[in-house]
Amino acid sequence: MKNNIWFFGDSNTYGHGLRYGFDYYDKNSDLRKPHFTKLLATHFKCNPVNFASCGASNEEIKFRLINQMHKFNDNDVVFIQLTYAARTNVFTDDGDFESINTSFGEEERLKGRVSKKAINSLKLFQENFLNNNASKYESRDLITVFGIKKELERRNIKVIIVNNGVLNEHIKKHMKWPTIEEETNGKVDGYGNLGFTAQKPFADFIIKEWRKGNSFINPNPIFWTDINKTTFDYNKQVAGFSKMYEFMGRKDNSTDYKDNIKYE
Repeated sequence: MKNNIWFFGDSNTYGHGLRYGFDYYDKNSDLRKPHFTKLLATHFKCNPVNFASCGASNEEIKFRLINQMHKFNDNDVVFIQLTYAARTNVFTDDGDFESINTSFGEEERLKGRVSKKAINSLKLFQENFLNNNASKYESRDLITVFGIKKELERRNIKVIIVNNGVLNEHIKKHMKWPTIEEETNGKVDGYGNLGFTAQKPFADFIIKEWRKGNSFINPNPIFWTDINKTTFDYNKQVAGFSKMYEFMGRKDNSTDYKDNIKYE
């Protein structure tokens, strides 16, 4: 019986535009190529199980991951693609759990589903807390995911984490991973998601990093100033996580989350 490879992430891992039901997929049968999740499943000789969701926040990605953990078996593979830390989720009056980033005008999806006062409050929260502290929220998410990673590895489960920066616009261009927009010369809005022709190069990239022993694929921030010096084994963000909440000899003195987010 084959093992499973479990996928968690946002629209890039879900395959926005590249699967049945999307116009780009349905109307361009000549362009279709296997999604990177299928290619990774072939490489690891596993059945693909995809729990990614379009527009998912890291909070939702973590919820989905934790909810499925009890199903993971010995020698399974878990692939976690993290997204923008500044995305958040809100409960709407119609009972939905909506992922939102008001910096992109996404509050439009909430009109008529929550009060105007709630929308204005969310916009202020986005501006004054999420956007101004995005790196700290990213650390919060990584602390949780790395805790899960350690537990899964203890159970002999392989874990690959792809941090959000890997899919930065500059890196996509440098790595020659075309988006849906680029594949169609702007005729189809793919919201920046990778197109058909990027799937194999992206899968090959993940496999190459894994073979090098890199299970946390994260670009060195140098890519902002010198893209040609970019590496994907930057771990300064997570270096102090192993001592998280370590007892220091006094009940009121322990290594705490507030200390570990000061990595910049």
